[in-house]
Amino acid sequence: MSATRRILAAACLLAFLAAPAAAGSMGGSFRLWEHGARDLALGGAGTLLAPGAESLFTQPASLVGMDGWEAGASLRRLGGGADLYLSSAVLGWGSGHRAPLASERTPTSLGAAAGAFQYLGATLADDTTWGEWTLAGALAWSPLRWLSVGARGSLAGGGHDDGEDVGRAVSLSAGVRAVVLHPALEVGYVAEDIHHRFRWEDGEDRRREPAHVFAAAARLPWRVAAECLGRRRFATWERIALGAEWDAWPGRLVLRGGLTRHGLGEARWTPSLGFGLGLGDFRLDYGAAFDGGDGPGSEHRLALLWRGGGP
Repeated sequence: MSATRRILAAACLLAFLAAPAAAGSMGGSFRLWEHGARDLALGGAGTLLAPGAESLFTQPASLVGMDGWEAGASLRRLGGGADLYLSSAVLGWGSGHRAPLASERTPTSLGAAAGAFQYLGATLADDTTWGEWTLAGALAWSPLRWLSVGARGSLAGGGHDDGEDVGRAVSLSAGVRAVVLHPALEVGYVAEDIHHRFRWEDGEDRRREPAHVFAAAARLPWRVAAECLGRRRFATWERIALGAEWDAWPGRLVLRGGLTRHGLGEARWTPSLGFGLGLGDFRLDYGAAFDGGDGPGSEHRLALLWRGGGP
């Protein structure tokens, strides 16, 4: 096993971690990254208001937003000269649909489940390639109309193209979301990596420090929704984000924007924007983030979601 290759892999992946959407990451590779272009456009503040299957990657309790089945795929590409790409696929199902009451703003299902596969590829400085895969599954349950809980487990692995420096990791996270005070207001909490083990093939087990994500969201007048999110790890606020979306053409066009403050190292602000297009049972989302450290267009993400099976 080559220590030099490990250093190269770490340097390459640190470039990925420095990207705006990843700055709130769990601290390294062999993990589950954010999937949706909607998440990127909102600066990462898109965990509540029951977004559905895509919430497997951020807030498992919001899986109850699915009505029937959903399938999605996304492609993420970094700018700034980094030869890194991330592709994801997710499939989920929600059952026990609750028709919304007159005062409710977010319809939910009684229970939901989802599974996902993700692949991260990189070309290192010595022209070798690095690849990581992650399998994840999540369950959510809504015992009350205003409350839902969820849990997510993941298994990750990968290494160099020649089979060296192979690593494995397992992780468990849990979340809760609740409608509070008003039918248009939600709060949420996610405990990431409450159980985590990582090891190189020839090394000892290591642990990753848990992270705590707090969020509040509201559906506002004029078809506007907004969310504020904070992510805390190592007794430090790694990321604080504000995102908003406007349903400009109901069922057809949604416009989104976000602003993120990254607190690790030199604090910096990252704006983001994007849109969603409704195409019958399909939704096409695009998101972009602009990091002042890397120049405009530091990340782009494209995602497609297919819904079906609802009442």
